[in-house]
Amino acid sequence: MYQKLSENELLNLLHNDDEAAFSEIYDRYWEKMTMHVLKVIHSPEDAGDIVQEVFVSIWRRRSELLITGALGAYLMKSARNLAIRHLEKNISSRNFLSTLSYALEHNNIHTQQEIESEDMEDKIAQVVSKLPPKMRSVFVLSRDEQLSYKEIANQMGIAETTVKKQVSNAIKIIRRSVTELSISLLFLAEIMRFQ
Repeated sequence: MYQKLSENELLNLLHNDDEAAFSEIYDRYWEKMTMHVLKVIHSPEDAGDIVQEVFVSIWRRRSELLITGALGAYLMKSARNLAIRHLEKNISSRNFLSTLSYALEHNNIHTQQEIESEDMEDKIAQVVSKLPPKMRSVFVLSRDEQLSYKEIANQMGIAETTVKKQVSNAIKIIRRSVTELSISLLFLAEIMRFQ
């Protein structure tokens, strides 16, 4: 019988202490309200508590409760406001310190990556500086100046196949020289994947 009643009829019965009308309102809206609150606080337990608190408040104020507009909209707004108050109340120094600690930890990982990346660049620069002069010139023109093999061949007066071979040999030497550092970077990347 109560399932067929309108919101206004249920509210009128609620004003007269009708528990069945209250139960019907609860049954109609508790799930929607809980989902709505979950979007704000992301905690199922706290969301359930907040929705309960809204309904307890409605039952306590049932005789003087004045709702202009749709009951559903009123309940959703009440639940949202309570969820926001819950968030404000629970922003404690512990939460702040936890958030700060998390941020610093991830920033340190980022900083560690930057340091290792800089180390890698330094190592590559050292290796390049020790390459045979012709190979070093070809490699620098290819990687730093972004010249094509043909452009390098024309500029240096050598065959394009020689340019290609010199770049390939330079890359092999560099790769061998930085293997240790590369492994440590890969290890760091793997660790970060699981955090």
